[in-house]
Amino acid sequence: MNIANALKKTPLFSGMRDETLAHFAEKSPVKHYEKGAELFAMGDPASAFFFIINGWIKLYRVSREGEESIINVFAPGETFAEAAVFGPMQRYPVNAQAVEETTLLEIPRNLFVEQIRADSDFALSILGAISAKQRYLIQQIEQLTVREAPQRIGTFLLRLCPAGNGKNVEVSLPYDKSLIARRLNIQPETFSRAFKKLEPHGVTLKGRVAVIESIESLAAFCDVEDRNSPC
Repeated sequence: MNIANALKKTPLFSGMRDETLAHFAEKSPVKHYEKGAELFAMGDPASAFFFIINGWIKLYRVSREGEESIINVFAPGETFAEAAVFGPMQRYPVNAQAVEETTLLEIPRNLFVEQIRADSDFALSILGAISAKQRYLIQQIEQLTVREAPQRIGTFLLRLCPAGNGKNVEVSLPYDKSLIARRLNIQPETFSRAFKKLEPHGVTLKGRVAVIESIESLAAFCDVEDRNSPC
C-alpha cells in the first residue's frame, strides 16, 4: 500500500501537497494490533492520532455499572482521535480497541504542530477539515434520531464505499455485526431483519461482505447527498 496516496483520500489530508504527505507517511510509525488489543484508555495523554490501513477500531466508554457504550466504529481508510490530539486537554476522552487484527499508521501530534507553524495554508486546510467533520457529526445525530434502522445501516455502508465506484460494490464488515448494531442504536437481535429490508434497494449480505448493486439507488433510499462526508 502507498500510504501517502491512501492518506490523500481522507478529508483531513486531502488538501496537503504531495511532499507533505510523503513526510507524514515517512515519519509516522506503522503499528500492528491483534484482535481485542487496546490502543489507549480514556484519560491517556493524546500524543498521536491514527489512520487505519486495515482492520476495524471501536471507540467506547464503560459506565460505572460496567456497561459498554459504543461511541464510534472506524473502518480502513479512516482517521480517528484527531479531536483529542488537538483539543485543549490533549487527553483521549474514550477507550479504543481493535475489533479484529488491525494495522494503523500512528501520526504524532508534533508533526502536525510543526507543519502548522511552517505553513499557514496547511493550517487553513485543517480548519476546513475540522468544520466538515462537525457537519458529519450533526448528520450522525439526525440519523440516529430520525431515520429508520434500514436507512441507518445503508448510510453506514455508503460511508465505507470507495470513492468513484457506483455498481456492484463489495464492503467488508466487522466480524461481530452486533458491533455495528450497537453503534447505529439498533437491537442486535433485529439487525439481520433490518438489513434484509435493504434487499429491494440492491443490497445483499454474503457472510461478512455486503454487496451493493447501485450506490446511487442506496443513497436515494437513505436520503444521502454526500456519501463521502468525513467520519
